This record gives sequence, structure tokens and C-alpha cells, in this order.
Amino acid sequence: MLIVDVEPSDPIRTAEAFAARLMIDRIADRFDMTPDKLVGDTGYGSAEMLGWLVEERGIAPHILVWDKSKRTDGTFSREDFICDAATDSYTCPGNKELRTYRPNFSRPRKPNSVKDGFIRYRASKHDCYTCPLKPQYCPGDPGRRLMR
Repeated sequence: MLIVDVEPSDPIRTAEAFAARLMIDRIADRFDMTPDKLVGDTGYGSAEMLGWLVEERGIAPHILVWDKSKRTDGTFSREDFICDAATDSYTCPGNKELRTYRPNFSRPRKPNSVKDGFIRYRASKHDCYTCPLKPQYCPGDPGRRLMR
């Protein structure tokens, strides 16, 4: 191992990830060197950082993904829903379907996504309103939403 750059940062995840990106860019500019891989803890495992490493720099990340899918507020987590790739939908523990679009359009539409790259799945408001499991799904919302 050879240390070729140092960048101080505050001990917060975003600042450390920014410092790592800055050092990688500086090393490429100054020494025409790019690492083949980067090893780090989950602090570097955000989707933004991993995407930048792989897509923009071609660096293989050896980093645990920062998984924020597990809920800690007593509501169901994404892992409690069953994914059906054939219909591009999820089924909730109450056996109701979450889809990207609720109405059946005569002309197929693009998945319900925005600039952040996530696809949003939604349950029927009517299904959630009458469901006895609603407090575990979406206590403050009219219907359950799930992002992938």
C-alpha cells in the first residue's frame, strides 16, 4: 500500500465520502493513477458513492452497501413484501398488490420514477383504508408506498 494523498474531513459519512472522491480525482489529475478497487466501511456504501465509483471512475467497490430498507418504527420493511418480476409489482403482507400505476392504461406508460432513479410502487388507497394491518403499513398515509 502506498499513500499518495490525504484530505481531512469532519467525522460524518457525507464529508468522508466527499473527501474520498476528492482524493481519487486529485490522484488521477496529479499522478495519472486510478485505483482498481476501493475498500471501505458502510459509510462509503451509499448509492450515490457506489454509482460514482463504478459508473464514472470504473473502480470496483469492496464496500458494504448502506442498506436503509429495514424499518425501525414498527412498520413493515421492504423485505416483508413479495416481489413479482413478471408483473412488476409487489404484494404486501395483507395480500394486496402494489403497482407503479394504479389505473390500467390503454397505452403502456414508463415506470413511475423520477430523476433519482427509484421506481415507486403504490397500494390502492381503498385497500389500505380497510386493512386491519394499516397501522403497520402506513399509519400516517392513505396508502402504502414502496421504492425500488
